[in-house]
Amino acid sequence: MPDDRIQIVHNPAPSDIARTPEEFLRQLGGPSLIIVQGRDPSRCRALSTLLHGNEPSGLKAVHGWLRNGEQPNITLLCFILSVSAALEAPLFSWRQLPGERDLNRCFRPPFEGTPGRIAEQTLALLDQYRPECLIDIHNTSGMSPAFGVVTHEDPAHEALVALFTHRLIVTDIRLGALMEISRSDFPVVTIECGGNKDPVADKVAVEGFWHFLRGDQVLEVPAGGLHMDLYHHPVRLELAPDTRVTFADEPDPAADITVPWHLERYNFGVVEGGTFLLWLGPGARAKMRLRDASGVDVLTRFFEHQGHGLYAAQALKLFMVTDNPLIACSDCLLYAAPETGHSIIDG
Repeated sequence: MPDDRIQIVHNPAPSDIARTPEEFLRQLGGPSLIIVQGRDPSRCRALSTLLHGNEPSGLKAVHGWLRNGEQPNITLLCFILSVSAALEAPLFSWRQLPGERDLNRCFRPPFEGTPGRIAEQTLALLDQYRPECLIDIHNTSGMSPAFGVVTHEDPAHEALVALFTHRLIVTDIRLGALMEISRSDFPVVTIECGGNKDPVADKVAVEGFWHFLRGDQVLEVPAGGLHMDLYHHPVRLELAPDTRVTFADEPDPAADITVPWHLERYNFGVVEGGTFLLWLGPGARAKMRLRDASGVDVLTRFFEHQGHGLYAAQALKLFMVTDNPLIACSDCLLYAAPETGHSIIDG
């Protein structure tokens, strides 16, 4: 049985930290909170990473900083939680352990099973230490540029996301994710650094993390303002768990849905109305649901089913398009938002 107790490590010396991220994970062994006292110990910030075991960019950033030994401006809480899933062979391949719930769907009651107990402890520790903000670092399961996701739209949330990226999605979908605990006095943002095998994603995580560490007032918009690409009200294309999904360059007659390999190239590109997206088998429509925040299936507003294909019904931005059939069926195949074609400047 995986250990569901979060161990707390205070002020580890650089020499205490294993040489590689992989060795560091084995050194931790289970869910951990690492606390490093800042030059101003009266304030603290929080960061979480590896909520999913196959998303290592944030872990690499934290590991590199701990090995470097630089003291942060203010005390930093680093939550590294899905250690067991990350260590399951092959390394960094499992989103969660087989048969367990997705940890980033467990931050609301009931706090059941190992992931639920880890989530409940995380919330209790956040209440205990009261950080001024939290950044949750992830990777996308397919290739994608970096973007942020928030549940509140205000300058503090935008300023945190802007440490990493200029793309921002404001969602009203609620799934039990860590970012959903965000409040106006405690901003929480999700940062999707890009694909989990993309060195550019590692660079995004490292550079944004260092900005987070060194900045004095990371919740304030800079005097020159921010230039952000903003998207509201995304929807999720969910599939029934028994959907037969194939990724191929031509339709698979044995599959319910065949996803062309190039689909993930549309991540944050504009998909014009009438663009072909997927091949559909005879029973595919009954296995698909495009869910909005209220749970209503709005598939016909965004997509058109023509013959054996699914097409965009309007200009869209697609994001978090996965190339993993397990994630496509257990979570979702992709998100979509109307292409608004505008940016915002706060100042």
